[in-house]
Parts: sequence; structure tokens; C-alpha cells
Amino acid sequence: MPRRKDNEIYKYKLKSGKVKFGFKTYVGINKATGKPIKVTRQGFETRKEAESAKTKLKADGVDKILTKRKFENDKKTVQEVYEAWLLIYRTGVKGSSVVQVKSIWDNRIQPEFGNDYINHIDVDHLQRFANEMSQKYVGYRRTLNELHRLIKYAILRDWCDKDPFDKILIPKKSAKAKRDTEHNFYELKDLKAFLATAKKHNYKYYTFFMILANLGVRRGEALGLKWSDIDFKNKLVHIKRTTTFNEKSYKAIGSPKTPASKRDLSLPSHLIEVLQKYRSMQVEFNSDDDYIFHTKTGDYLPPTAPTYWINSVYNQNEDLKEITPHGFRHTLATLLYDDDKYNITPKDVQTILGHKNVTEALEIYTHVTSQQKKKITESINNLGL
Repeated sequence: MPRRKDNEIYKYKLKSGKVKFGFKTYVGINKATGKPIKVTRQGFETRKEAESAKTKLKADGVDKILTKRKFENDKKTVQEVYEAWLLIYRTGVKGSSVVQVKSIWDNRIQPEFGNDYINHIDVDHLQRFANEMSQKYVGYRRTLNELHRLIKYAILRDWCDKDPFDKILIPKKSAKAKRDTEHNFYELKDLKAFLATAKKHNYKYYTFFMILANLGVRRGEALGLKWSDIDFKNKLVHIKRTTTFNEKSYKAIGSPKTPASKRDLSLPSHLIEVLQKYRSMQVEFNSDDDYIFHTKTGDYLPPTAPTYWINSVYNQNEDLKEITPHGFRHTLATLLYDDDKYNITPKDVQTILGHKNVTEALEIYTHVTSQQKKKITESINNLGL
């Protein structure tokens, strides 16, 4: 018995004379409007292809068709999704965090995907982008994570129904050499050499780096200190604020990095002496409400100031080992771990440095123990057995 012809399948001819097939079919009722849903599809090479597509369409059902139509009717570019997401993101983070995100967007993501529709990001394009980022930047994963975060937000808002990251491979390693941070700290003799040079060169710089070396505070936390934060009587310093940058890259005063960063630290006697001497040298802006380190007008300094100060000290003595201002935090933790007398634990270091959790302190501890292993090995070798 001959197969019954499907009247919903039709044949049409292009201007080129080539024959194509299409169909128009009823799928169901839109429950929200009560109207029938009819779908038209064209461009099939054969009648059989058109029939298969029609069968699949009916099997998918009304909900899937309506969802697809919603995405098509409410298309959002990646730029539009970014703008909507940023309005929410910026309400819960510091201005400095927004600056970092905007920099990644402006310089890396927007030029590649800004004008693309969020629901039509090409998988091959995304894979090439991931590969290129891994070749250019050590921190390439941060860039990919920012883009992925936008796609997840779009999915949450029903602006996108698929995640193209599910179909690509994230490069495991950057081809660009990592910055050497493993040795960004001083041994005790190197620290003493640096501080001696700083003391001869500039007492303000010396005071600042003495604070970093003895308290392990972040550079912004040290710059945010006022004289009222120093309790000379009880030998305490109160960490309450930090200097940072806002969304427009202007200097700003904000709260410390994490809740754990608001802390009280003990003041060593020798640091008290340094601070008292430095304060006595201040002709003006030395009242309790004044910043310890300030501009000529008494205003607080931006977080970049210590970079100039430390380079100025290095220029005085070419034999000094060079580390970053942040390296003084690592230095204090390392020296504390090295001192067997007090059995300092990672939890102790977490409290002193104001880490959110003990993980960072453990990383330093792991580094120290590996250094100790090397020293033990060297000692055994020197026995000459």
C-alpha cells in the first residue's frame, strides 16, 4: 500500500532553480493566551528531512517551542547582560573590585564578545579566546571566569538556555611564565639590611616599613592608620580602615579587605619608640585625628605610594634583595614560623595577618617547611659521611 502523503510538507523552488522542502504544522495551544501555536520551517534538502524535523518538533512539545521563541524575541547582547549584571555586582563589593572587573571587560571580553548575542556565542570562537588568553596572561582564568559569570547570570534571567563553556576545554596551564612570588620575602639578615638602609635614607619610609615588618599589615592598612589608632599606653594598634581605589580609579578610604582584617595587634616596644620619634618629627598634622602618613595637605596617601618608597630605598643600596611591599607580610609569617621558641601555628598567623581563612597561612607554612627540609638536606651533606 503506497505511503500517504503528508499535506503539511511542501516543496518550493529557489531563484537558482534548486528545489527545497518545508512544512507548516499545528503544535498545540499556548496555555497563557489560549491561541494555537503554528510553526513553519524551511530549507530542507529532501522531503524526508522535513518530515523528520516536523516529527521532532511535535515531540519536543509546546513548552520547548515557547521557550525558544522567548529567547529569540528577547535577545540580549553580551554587552547588555554585562551592564545589567554590573548594576547588581557593584552594590556588594568595593570600588577597587569593580575597577578590576571593568578593566577585564573593557580590554579583553568586550572587544571579542560585546556585540554577540548571549544565546549565540560560538563555541569555536570561545575555545579560540580561551586558548589566546592562556597564551597572553598568567591570570587568564580570571578573564574566563568573568565571561562565564555573565553567561550563568543570563541563564538565571532566562536570556540564555545553554552554557557554551560546557563544550570547550579550559587550558590547564598558561604558556606565560609565572611571576616569581615564591621568594617574595626576606630572611632576617636581609630584612635588617633593608631597614638599616631605609633608616639612613628617609625616616618616614623607615617608619612605614617597620610597621609592615613588625605587624604584617597590608600596605593600605598601614596608610589608613591615624594617630588615634595607636594606643601607646596599652601597646596596641587598631586596624580599622584601608586606602584603596574607587570605581573611577581615584584614591578612597574603605573598610579592611575582610571582616577578619579588622583587628587589634600588639605593638612591640621597639616599634613604639620608632613611632614616637616619627611623631615628634611632624611639625604639623600630628594630632590624634591625623593620618600617620599623609600628603603635604594632611590627606591620606594612595596605595601606590609605598612602591615609590621601596624603590627609593633600593636605589640607595644595590646589594639589597628586592621584594614588593606585600612581601613584608610573607616575611613576618616566615620569621614567626622559623622561631621554634613559641611554636607559632597557621591559625596564629591567620589572626595576625587578618586572613579570611587559614588557607593562606598554611600556604606560607608549607613553603617554610620545604625550606627547612632543604636546610636539613644541606646539613646532612655537610657531614661528609
